[in-house]
Amino acid sequence: MKRKVVSILLMAIMLVGVMDAGSTSTRAQGFPSLGFTLYQGSVTVAGQPAEDGLEIRAKVIGTSYETRVVTTSGGRYVALQVGPVSDGNGNQVEFTIENQVVATNTDAYLLPNCSVVACPTSRVFDLNFSTTPLAPTPVPSAPARYSGFVSAGGSVPSDSTSFGVRIGPTYEVTGGTLSGGDFSIIVDPQDTALTGEPIEFFLGGVKASQTVPYEPGGIVSNVILTFSALPTPTPVPTLVPTATPDPEPTATPLPTSTPQPTRTPTPVPTSTPAPTATPTPTAIPANQTPVPTSTPVVVVDVDEDGGGVVRDEQYKRLQQEDRGMCNRMGGPASAGQIGLLLAPVALALWVGVRRRTRANLVD
Repeated sequence: MKRKVVSILLMAIMLVGVMDAGSTSTRAQGFPSLGFTLYQGSVTVAGQPAEDGLEIRAKVIGTSYETRVVTTSGGRYVALQVGPVSDGNGNQVEFTIENQVVATNTDAYLLPNCSVVACPTSRVFDLNFSTTPLAPTPVPSAPARYSGFVSAGGSVPSDSTSFGVRIGPTYEVTGGTLSGGDFSIIVDPQDTALTGEPIEFFLGGVKASQTVPYEPGGIVSNVILTFSALPTPTPVPTLVPTATPDPEPTATPLPTSTPQPTRTPTPVPTSTPAPTATPTPTAIPANQTPVPTSTPVVVVDVDEDGGGVVRDEQYKRLQQEDRGMCNRMGGPASAGQIGLLLAPVALALWVGVRRRTRANLVD
């Protein structure tokens, strides 16, 4: 009995010693440091609250330290852990969005003194980004082929039932083929970022209980998919045409007489007077000399008294005609006619005077 008690005491002393040694070792190694700062605040991009799901990260300038990523939600970010960075005390903290755009404002990193302040510390710091980050360009992936067997409610679905897949919120495709319960479909989201994401299968709008991870370029067969019973389509009732009663004959309206248009009198064309024909002078041939009009020659004789007597019968006849003309006119002769009548007389007197002058000169 005494030996048992001594053995228990020795075992207890040894256990205490082991525990004390472990405690000393733990104190020597130290607990993980809590000297970091948790950032939070609002996020604005180009003057507008940031969309949800944008990645925010920070790094301490002059060091290789970079924080883990947090995402925006409701235009804010929370719990962005910065530190501890022993060699970055006083350096600038730079914030980026989607690892593309740097915030217009920076903060100074201060290593918390956990012996004075409670660690970790918390800091509210709003972030402003001048431009919107570009959407990441997806890296094309190779298409994959999946095939296997489907059942809906324990039975084989009709081959005409629609069959498709969906990966995440962005990729969805239909057009898989069904043949006696066997299915085959090509999955080609052309985005390597979807690698490993679960593929959801849909039969007639009903989701399968199983999912398969997306493997770009893979050929996966023997996939067994089970679906709940598909909804029975509601038959469309056939409409029986209702007999339409024959319409009453409609009286044919009498034709309405169309008023005759008022006839507009046709204007009578006005006759245009014919222009008076102008006599065309007769052209004289170049080789023909015009015949001059004969001028009547007045023959005057001188009587004994020195007076002149007209003996030309033609001239007398012309004088008689002129007198007759004056009589026919019924008025006094014109000055021209009188001049013609007096011209021979004046000529005879002039001849008489000349002769008398010559006779006197001879005497």
